[in-house]
Amino acid sequence: MNTEKPLILPIKNIITENERVKTFVFEYEMDFAPGQFVMTWIPGYDEKPFGLVSRVPGEFMITVAAVGESSKALHNMNVGDLVGFRGPFGSTFSLPEAGSIALIAGGYGMASLFNLAKEAREKGIDVHVFLGARTKEELLYLDWMKELGAILHVSTDDGSEGYKGFNVQVFSDVILAKAGIQTGSPNGVGDDKVIFTKAYTVGPEIMEMKVADICYQNNIPFEVSLERYMKCGIGICGSCSVDPVGWRMCAEGPVIDGEKLKQITEFGKYHRTASGKVENYPWNKD
Repeated sequence: MNTEKPLILPIKNIITENERVKTFVFEYEMDFAPGQFVMTWIPGYDEKPFGLVSRVPGEFMITVAAVGESSKALHNMNVGDLVGFRGPFGSTFSLPEAGSIALIAGGYGMASLFNLAKEAREKGIDVHVFLGARTKEELLYLDWMKELGAILHVSTDDGSEGYKGFNVQVFSDVILAKAGIQTGSPNGVGDDKVIFTKAYTVGPEIMEMKVADICYQNNIPFEVSLERYMKCGIGICGSCSVDPVGWRMCAEGPVIDGEKLKQITEFGKYHRTASGKVENYPWNKD
């Protein structure tokens, strides 16, 4: 795909994941690497970035939660309606040569990690997926991950599926179990043979922040997909730049490794709104 020219495609299929999330399927061979995104134009509304997913050759998908005016408008579209795309853009995840990796996803963050899991399994790398959601109905891509042969560690806030609690706690408990330290997680969550060569996380920033802390404490290399408000998607407007380094999350990001993340002082503390105003996260009292 030529990133300089927009592509207009009809919706081929719509998969209703749950009452808030739908997956839109398009017939096109999108050449992208895990972690990249497309700027998606919803006619009459706006252009928004969404992570790319591909299960079969000749098709790609975007998984979208109806949270704002534009995404709700997309949810109201039908098979055959036209949607515009620019991209793919952004930095990508990188896999180790061998070993075992951990994917920690919250909400619909699994969409940005699916193709990383697929590529890892094709290379013979063990994939542990720590998938968390509020309820059983909000867990995404479970069957697809099982088809890949990924090892699932599922958690829900209400306990309707898997461990009752947060996936970050399960991730931490598995690491502790590897070290021979007893945890409160149910039998089967811990595995003393698990050695994570690398970890990857996509989801709410408070979750990513906690995963980063765990990885730093246990010397696990990791990468995070850092979401910031994007307008142009090609590094011109600077709306998605981060303090103090000025890296643009549409160009130098959104995938950032753990060492570079140490230089982004706003991570886990604040972000900027569409107007550029600094907005502290609720948990940041500084």
